[in-house]
Amino acid sequence: MNDSSVAQKQLVALKRKLDTAIESRSSLEDDFNLQSNLLIQFISKLTLISKGVDLELDNRLAQLRTLFTKAAPFSDIKEKVAVISKLLQQHSITNEKNISHMHDQFNQAGQSLQKINGLPGNLRRDLRALLTETKDSKDALIQYIPLLSKLLTFYDHALKAKNSTPTKGLLQPPEIITSTSQSSKANDSTTFDSSVLEKISESLSSLPLSTEHTNDLLAIKKKLMADQSSDEILHHLIDIFDVIVADFKDEQHSAKNFLTNLSATLSTVQSAVKETISSQKSSQLINDKINQKLQGQLIEMTDSVKKALSLNQVKEDINDKLQFIASTLEQKSKFEQQSHQQLVNKLNEMSEKVELLENQSQIFEEKLVEQQRKSMQDALTKLANRAAFDEFFAKSMVRFHHKPFQLALVVIDIDDFKKINDSYGHTAGDKTLQVIANTIVKNVGKDVFVGRYGGEEFVLIYAKTQEKELTAELNTLNKYVARLPFKFKSNKVSITLSIGATHIRSDDNIHIAFERADQAMYKAKKQGKNQVIYTK
Repeated sequence: MNDSSVAQKQLVALKRKLDTAIESRSSLEDDFNLQSNLLIQFISKLTLISKGVDLELDNRLAQLRTLFTKAAPFSDIKEKVAVISKLLQQHSITNEKNISHMHDQFNQAGQSLQKINGLPGNLRRDLRALLTETKDSKDALIQYIPLLSKLLTFYDHALKAKNSTPTKGLLQPPEIITSTSQSSKANDSTTFDSSVLEKISESLSSLPLSTEHTNDLLAIKKKLMADQSSDEILHHLIDIFDVIVADFKDEQHSAKNFLTNLSATLSTVQSAVKETISSQKSSQLINDKINQKLQGQLIEMTDSVKKALSLNQVKEDINDKLQFIASTLEQKSKFEQQSHQQLVNKLNEMSEKVELLENQSQIFEEKLVEQQRKSMQDALTKLANRAAFDEFFAKSMVRFHHKPFQLALVVIDIDDFKKINDSYGHTAGDKTLQVIANTIVKNVGKDVFVGRYGGEEFVLIYAKTQEKELTAELNTLNKYVARLPFKFKSNKVSITLSIGATHIRSDDNIHIAFERADQAMYKAKKQGKNQVIYTK
């Protein structure tokens, strides 16, 4: 084998190593681009979650996202991350000050209540326990909300006790109230305003609580509507308040866990970004040095060829220089492999953190969607509630005025519903509402909006339905309801509906249209109930 063949083979091997180095560099750049895209997605999600907390923070996050999108220099990214970190630190300091201020105000209010003479013994004990519980500052402002609710309840009880005492303006314990007061209280309980209870019951039906607490609330609500004593009613109201607070605490705990994990993940990503930026700078410097060394060796080899006096001398110089170049390329390849592996490890670590955060974020989003759904649903009948009707009708009116179509509104009222409540109790009334709601849904078209407007009133919204078709369907519904076999306390009861309907006109707004349908429903009642009145 001659010297020329050896040199040729070494050149081929050298080219192969150069190709490997180029491919390794390309793979490194692809991984870096993947990491950048992952960071952009994470920053976008972080922007959505923190939106509205602080305008400057929103803007800075948007700028950081833009820098990653445009593949800006690491120095610019590092500077922006530092600014965002400083903003988050400022928010943390402000939050701590607010918590401290709230803690002081809460304890001052509690101590002021303690100084009032004549507080009932049980109230004073509960207040002392509350102040002991809040002796140490809480971790978040949201934790003070249920405590403030308790304190307000204590103030309310203190004011009621003070107003009910007949002696020298001092609060009097319940155990020494005179028989006259008790008699008066008993009289008050028999004349408790039922309309107030109806309003409370209506408000409770619209509360978007979890399934567990909704069932608890419905059970207490039935007791509330059944009892007449003021004491019993007040106890039920306190129980209702406790259920609401318990549901709030559950949601608070869930939100706190999510935000804690978000903060931890953000810190990890921020640290990873800093380490990656530093590592990339260091890698770039080392890579530049290797490239300079390689370039110098190639120049040196060229100069040797030019200065050589004989072919043998050229061969010897080239062989020596190629050995050095091959060694340098091998060093370069090993270094790039190490850098690539480090980047892959960082990327995998960040991917795991972001994936965990995404899973938790999805759970949190599902809860928010569920809360939104419940806020638009009537708890008793499972129909859309008043808020859902207002939103749907408003959107329908916008579409109608943009491009007119057959849009009809129907108002339904159960005839003599108050008699059912008075004669057979509110449980019977609730059951009646549920049966009527299910009957309406089953006997109207699938594209008809059905909602409970309040009390014993229901609303329907029809689209693309003519007057004859509309009145025919409503009359069929009315006849079907009248034939339902209601039975309360062994008594068969016939329940009927008064229905008012109208089509929307070009000069209508939401209020005018509803008023016209409502008046049609009242006209049906005045003309004998159990009928459908259509008005144009």
